[in-house]
Amino acid sequence: MSDDRTQETEGLDHLVLRRPIARWVDDQKVAANPVTQEIVHDPVDTPRIPRRRIAGVHIGRVSSEMVPVRGYRDGRYVLAIAPEHASIDVFDPSDRDPGEPPLDVTESWVPLVAVFTAGERGAVVVPRKEVEF
Repeated sequence: MSDDRTQETEGLDHLVLRRPIARWVDDQKVAANPVTQEIVHDPVDTPRIPRRRIAGVHIGRVSSEMVPVRGYRDGRYVLAIAPEHASIDVFDPSDRDPGEPPLDVTESWVPLVAVFTAGERGAVVVPRKEVEF
């Protein structure tokens, strides 16, 4: 395993998964860390979380050990954006009835359920290419 990959996976045990909060700077709403209250200066990106953070039936749809989610990385925090706040087109697999034939999903992003810090569960948005239907 390369040094970069080793450092990336070692830090996953200490990773904290939270939702960002909104703060106002002048007349602009910006993302902030809910724990430190500091404004996140990096642009929205796809930080990685461990696959084991994906909950229930959703974990079977992800094959890689680290899953990129839409949000921000702020030190040891990943601030994952909910689908309704992602400002992107999202396909929601939970809208489908069991037994329906597979779809050719055209959206680039899909929501999966993840376990956040303190055990709460919520949707995170991941790239479609990371998920098998």
